[in-house]
Amino acid sequence: MNSRESALQEHEAKAITKQLVNALIEVHSRGVFHRDIKPENILIETGSDVPRVRLIDFGCGTFLSGRRYTLETGTYPYTPPEWFQRRWYMVEPTTVWQLGVVLFEMLHDYMLFNNSSEIMTEEPNIREDLSINCNSFLQRCLTKRPEARSTLRKLKSHPWLM
Repeated sequence: MNSRESALQEHEAKAITKQLVNALIEVHSRGVFHRDIKPENILIETGSDVPRVRLIDFGCGTFLSGRRYTLETGTYPYTPPEWFQRRWYMVEPTTVWQLGVVLFEMLHDYMLFNNSSEIMTEEPNIREDLSINCNSFLQRCLTKRPEARSTLRKLKSHPWLM
């Protein structure tokens, strides 16, 4: 994505996002929390008709637990709002938030947030030419309240990815 220097078309972003959702479900099923989902940690093999996604750099990762995480780690612009409000975060809402920020960047070609105030208060300015289902998918990922954010399993069956 970084070498492309322009926003992806919606169908390209969908193909990548679908694979990312599946990869993240798999990572969690193996008891791992990546904690640093961002474009630099996503490799895309482009030698075939359908790009193949690889999630890399688990250096910020940890093992899953049912508890709150309080260690500040990952990359600042991808930090979920609950970290700045509560100083803790949970696995699923954080992963979904980071997925949403990455998807936004794929579709818009710019960083969604620049500081903690924006992360906590600003609503994403989603392009009007995107489909209703794409817009809905982004909104479900970027909901400010972690309790209201979608889960990876729900996103997997979201109409946009079907």
